[in-house]
Amino acid sequence: MGLYDRDYGRSAERTPWDRVQNPRSVTIILIVINVAVFFVDMIFKQGGVSQLVPWLGAQASTVMRPWMWWQWLTYGFTHDPNNINHILFNMIGLFFFGRIVERRIGQQEFLKFYLAAVLLGGIVGSISFFIQGGGLVIGASGAVVATTILFAFYYPHQEVLLMFVIPVKAWILAVGFVAMNFAGALGLMGDSHTAFEVHLTGAAFSAAYFYQRWNFRWLDLEVLSDLPHFFRQRSRRMKLKIHDPDRKLNQDAAEADRILAKIHASGEASLTRSERKTLERYSRRQREKRDQN
Repeated sequence: MGLYDRDYGRSAERTPWDRVQNPRSVTIILIVINVAVFFVDMIFKQGGVSQLVPWLGAQASTVMRPWMWWQWLTYGFTHDPNNINHILFNMIGLFFFGRIVERRIGQQEFLKFYLAAVLLGGIVGSISFFIQGGGLVIGASGAVVATTILFAFYYPHQEVLLMFVIPVKAWILAVGFVAMNFAGALGLMGDSHTAFEVHLTGAAFSAAYFYQRWNFRWLDLEVLSDLPHFFRQRSRRMKLKIHDPDRKLNQDAAEADRILAKIHASGEASLTRSERKTLERYSRRQREKRDQN
């Protein structure tokens, strides 16, 4: 029985193909982000040339520029605006397999798994192109392959419709994916712009995640939601410091008293360079204050 022959309305013995009913599905959110970036790029491209791909794609040069390592994540949400099939097949795969894997391992865990697959694929893609002397990788296919392979590990005998027509077991589909990408990585599929190494990285990561029983519960993404509060609090503290000059003067006076006491006890030669500068700065401010009076 294929994907579209399943009875989604049954309440008992739900299959892995049952509808995911959570309206805040992480899978759907990921799809929306990918589609939104694609259409923005398509609208603002100039002369058929993407304005986002050179900026968001993971490049060979990214390896040597740590300040650009964020591209190892953004490339996974960027697709060729001149090739709708690029994003279409990625999002179809993510829609069918991602929702089920998300339901199996949980929303937060699936998001972490997906982003980890994107990150690893970006790193491998950049290193591969760096070795080759140049290139750029974009697209969600590495993370989608990782999701598909993980689905096959969880439900190896589930039937899926290959090309929406041919029913095959999930494990056969997974083996086919891996074999095809190995052939491509070895150059047996002719000249291709497909990043086979990124796909294989996704498959390997998925296998390790399953067999090593990995999980990312230790990685708390909710910490990110506290960042705005952290920066607001930090901003308030900074403003208080800026508008409280007396506090700074009092601190300098106390430090000057300590240094003078040290001179009295041990002599001026015992002062450090920092202490000398502090004392000179305090003395200068005191002279300026007397001159103003």
